[in-house]
Amino acid sequence: MNDTDFPEYGRQCELLTPWRGYHRGTIVGLNGYRFIIEISSGARIELYEDEIEFD
Repeated sequence: MNDTDFPEYGRQCELLTPWRGYHRGTIVGLNGYRFIIEISSGARIELYEDEIEFD
């Protein structure tokens, strides 16, 4: 499986609990059951599906 071979790759999402003032991000990876989300500052965080809402 490729790192980008999953349906949510590249989708925008809303963080249900803001992270350091950021509310939105882009799905850039999958780590087990957690999504790797890149926010506009360039930081990457890992959240479970129930912690985000897809656009």
